[in-house]
Amino acid sequence: MLKNSKNAWYYFNQGLTAVYYKEFKKAVSKFNKASSIEPENIVIQLHKGITLHKIGYYQKAIICFDQVLSIDPKNLDALYNKGFALQKIEKYDDAISFFKKSLEVDSNYLDSLTSIGLCLSNLERNNEALKITDQVLLNDPKHSAALYNKSLILGRLERSSEAVSLLKKAIDEDSRKSNILFEKGQKLTKQKKHEEAIKFYTNALEIDKKNTRALVAKGWTLDFAGFGNKDIFEFYDKAIEIDPHCTDAFLNKGLVLDKTGLYKKAIECFDKILEYSPNNVRALYSKGVSLSSLKKFGEARFYCECAIEIDPKNILALCSMVWLLEHSKKYTEAIIYCEKALRIDPDYVYAISYKGKLLLSLKKYEESIKWYVKAIKLDPDNQTAIYHKNKAEVEIEKMKKDSLLKKLSKL
Repeated sequence: MLKNSKNAWYYFNQGLTAVYYKEFKKAVSKFNKASSIEPENIVIQLHKGITLHKIGYYQKAIICFDQVLSIDPKNLDALYNKGFALQKIEKYDDAISFFKKSLEVDSNYLDSLTSIGLCLSNLERNNEALKITDQVLLNDPKHSAALYNKSLILGRLERSSEAVSLLKKAIDEDSRKSNILFEKGQKLTKQKKHEEAIKFYTNALEIDKKNTRALVAKGWTLDFAGFGNKDIFEFYDKAIEIDPHCTDAFLNKGLVLDKTGLYKKAIECFDKILEYSPNNVRALYSKGVSLSSLKKFGEARFYCECAIEIDPKNILALCSMVWLLEHSKKYTEAIIYCEKALRIDPDYVYAISYKGKLLLSLKKYEESIKWYVKAIKLDPDNQTAIYHKNKAEVEIEKMKKDSLLKKLSKL
């Protein structure tokens, strides 16, 4: 019994995760597996119904809500969501009856009152709809769904100027709520709690589809989770469509393209930024890195130098120059930029580790090991530093053996 329960929740949680990544069909599949183990688990059925609703399978969603209500007739979420699904298929009278049933369970459930107002308006009973919507706004003047509905109703009553004013209020309120959710997601991202963060980005976008910051953040999280370019770019492209100067969307899209070897397309993204923001340091050195990957080292150096000239203390611009010079086999010059970065941040592991790599390339093995030891002390899981430190140690042992063989051959 415990094993079955564990398996059901295992699939259920996988389904929830799929929902937050907008993989709704996958989510339904996981919920189906969970409900096959626990057919009477109303939590699973409820979420399956809500997910089916999201992809427009309203009749199938209603079946799920009915299964919940057969076990728990007063389940508020099932009553409301069944009403919501009925509303979507334009069965407004039936929808109203379920919204009313939900209000019998919780008389303060404002979402149900709001939905009743919209259904009445769709039945051309606009004056009744207006009274109910005003009742919601009396309790919660910032209820955005009610503000949208009142705007729609007033428009149908040909009270255009009032309708436009309320529509603006509704949009502003949704934007405010969406930004609060985005900020919560950002805090979780900074704590490296990416799976929790994406829930907030998804919720932020459900409230305001034009929240460009949430679109970029969700795209970045999908990239981190290993999704393909198509899934990631959907969010960056939407952000750019909303704001043609959405720098973060262009930057992140360019970085993904660079990472996947599409260097020319990456440069196009960085160039878009430089058209309207020619001194954008990140776009400059990122373009330099992509040009370097195309073996255009002269142009690459120019753009990295431009970035450093604008912001001499930008550690990422300095390290991009280190990377470029190392790939051009200019190791001694690369060390100069490494040291500039380390003067800004003496504990910057990337620069410390890279200095070790440059010294290794110059066959200064003992010095190289010292820098790798420092990098590993700061970041014990730095596999690159561990690998190259071992490589330097092998070279030292080889040199000792070669020296000993030479001495023996002279005897």
